[in-house]
Amino acid sequence: MENVLGFINLMNEQSELSTLTRDRCVGAVPFAGRYRLADFALSNMSNAGIQEVVVLATPKAESLLQHIGNGRHYGLEALHTLAAKHDDELQLDYPLDYLKSRAEKYVLLAPSRIIYHSHYDQMMEYHDSSGADITVLFKHLTEMDRHAHIGHAYSLNINDQGRVVGAAPTYHALPSLSPQNIDLDTMVLERKLLIDLIEMSLKPGKAMDLKQAVWEQLDHLHVQGYANHGYMAIMDSVDSYYAHSMQLLQPHGWRQFMEHQESVYTRKEDETAIACHQQALIRNAFVAPGCRIEGFVENSILFPGVAVHAGAHVKNSVIMQDCMIQAGAYLDRVILDKQVMVEQGAVICGEYAHPFVAEKSGVL
Repeated sequence: MENVLGFINLMNEQSELSTLTRDRCVGAVPFAGRYRLADFALSNMSNAGIQEVVVLATPKAESLLQHIGNGRHYGLEALHTLAAKHDDELQLDYPLDYLKSRAEKYVLLAPSRIIYHSHYDQMMEYHDSSGADITVLFKHLTEMDRHAHIGHAYSLNINDQGRVVGAAPTYHALPSLSPQNIDLDTMVLERKLLIDLIEMSLKPGKAMDLKQAVWEQLDHLHVQGYANHGYMAIMDSVDSYYAHSMQLLQPHGWRQFMEHQESVYTRKEDETAIACHQQALIRNAFVAPGCRIEGFVENSILFPGVAVHAGAHVKNSVIMQDCMIQAGAYLDRVILDKQVMVEQGAVICGEYAHPFVAEKSGVL
């Protein structure tokens, strides 16, 4: 895969994650007790043998850039960062000179807001053998997937030869009534074609993002679909983030998520053992190293360094790093960003479809 440049565009991430992305980009959002969302795309690229990856970073990407560092803990030889000038910029105009300076034949573009496990090397082989101009990754929703899927995406119309002949934006908040092929916002194409598409999207009167430029050219370009199987989650709203987090605590969701987790890499932190008081009670929960539990934790995900004091009750919640739940507090359907203090006796409840979200370093 020496002839492939990996590219993660943090700027083109449609997101309604609200409080969780107030001071960070989507790729930096913590997930599953230990990861950042961008870990999955970077790991997929590393496992495929892609040696160099470019991250097109938003001004809010500082914490993510600290997390990913030089890319060595993903097994990458080089990780480059291109910083955008404006937070609301959606088009890929600013890396044109950079793309023109590269020598790789292909570019593989992947998002951070959609997490999945994929063999990009097999996708590249399929792309070469199909003779396609562009190959896009998609997931065919099964009956179970259709009930679990929440998020914005394109629904692809794919013919019997696997060619994409149509694409339409869609939103799934409820079970779909019919099977659909969901675009995973991942594609491979020649670098020169990518440059042409970007330049086309920048022409006066166009004002479109890259994916819209691709769909507009379906009659002229051979766009082939490549099916991806297994776990998939689209993280583009607080509701979808919470729903996918809670699904990890269900047997089927956890099995799917863990199937390839040995090949997902993240920055290793200093880990200490979990301190669990003899009167603590933990049921169906993921509790990361470094937590101190004296109260009751049920059906929840706790990131490292969380303290749940005696008499506190945490249910159906996602508690990020270094939060403190003081004695007698009660939390149900809550997301706490990092370093939140919940005071003694506080009662905080959200709803499954609309969890309560506390911003980083808040006091409740």
